Amino acid sequence: MASEHMAPRTLMRIAPLVTSTCSLWYSFDQDFLMGVFLHPDRLDQRDKLLPSSSRSFFSSGFVRVVGLLGLTLLSGGYNAFVDKPSRESLYWYTTGTLLAASHLIFVPFAAPNVQTIIEDRSQGVPTTGLDSWLFVHRVRTWAVDLAAWTCFVIGTCCPVIPTAC
Repeated sequence: MASEHMAPRTLMRIAPLVTSTCSLWYSFDQDFLMGVFLHPDRLDQRDKLLPSSSRSFFSSGFVRVVGLLGLTLLSGGYNAFVDKPSRESLYWYTTGTLLAASHLIFVPFAAPNVQTIIEDRSQGVPTTGLDSWLFVHRVRTWAVDLAAWTCFVIGTCCPVIPTAC
C-alpha cells in the first residue's frame, strides 16, 4: 500500500535526471550533426545544403530543446521547492534547476548565429555563423548542461547512496 504512494514521488525524483539526460544527449547529437558541415570533404555541398538543412534542423530542434528544458525546470523545481527532499538532495536539485535555467542565458549569443545560417546572410562564407554557433553551443553544453545533469545525478542518488552527497 505504501509503495503505491511512493511511485509518483520516485518518478518525480528521477524526472529531472531523465529530461536533462535527453537534453545532454540531444546537445551532443547537434554538435555531431552540425559539425559534419565543417568537414573539408563537404565543401562543395555545404554552401548549397547548409541554409536549407539548418532551417528544418533548428526549427524542429527548438521544440525539443524548449520542451525538454521546460520539463527539466518543472520537475527540478518541483523537487527543490514543492516536495522538499532531504537537505542534501535539496541543494543538488536546486543547483541543477538553476543551471538548467541558465541554458537560456546563452540564447542572445546563439540566436544571431542561427539567423545568419538559416537566412544565408554569411556573405559567401556559410560556415561563419556555424562556427560561432558551435562555439557557443559547446560552451553551453559543457559548462551548463553537463553541470545540471551532474547535479541531478547526485540529487537522485542522495537518498540511495548517502555518501554520494
